[in-house]
Amino acid sequence: MRDSAPRVSAGGRRGRRLAALAMGVAVLAGCSAFRRTPLDVPPGHRVVMGEIAVAGFSEPQVALDIAREDGAFRYELPVDFRLTPFVITLPPGRYQITRLRFNEMGRTFPEEVGFPLRVTFDVGDAAAVYVGRLQIERVVFARQLRVTVRDDYERAVPEFRARYPELPPSIARALMQTT
Repeated sequence: MRDSAPRVSAGGRRGRRLAALAMGVAVLAGCSAFRRTPLDVPPGHRVVMGEIAVAGFSEPQVALDIAREDGAFRYELPVDFRLTPFVITLPPGRYQITRLRFNEMGRTFPEEVGFPLRVTFDVGDAAAVYVGRLQIERVVFARQLRVTVRDDYERAVPEFRARYPELPPSIARALMQTT
């Protein structure tokens, strides 16, 4: 009786093993590249979490400039065009998101580089604060933005806790305000 299974040479088996090994290394490298960094809260800072949704722009990424009202602290928050959840740390104070600007990496021509914003939020004494979902939409063919704030606390906080189990047990709600 003859065996109907095709025979594989030793070189073919070696090639398959090398391919499997290469695939395993690629998977491990990919998993470690997407592993989140643990939440590190510097002394005197508070955890600030929320979401940003941007629409109506042709640029692939933008950044939001955030400044404490007394000018003592500034932060740049990179945003893509999908819903972008963020968890950052800031010292207590009253903050303003001052503008939306295009990330200028790779830009070869100067165009409109930013849009002024007037959105405020407070970081108080609570260890963690949820500031809401900021939705920014560019009005077609204009230099105007439609800016709204949504309260998605009940949905968002459990999602943040799943990603960051080390979050404090109590998360205050202090929604951003448009002015």
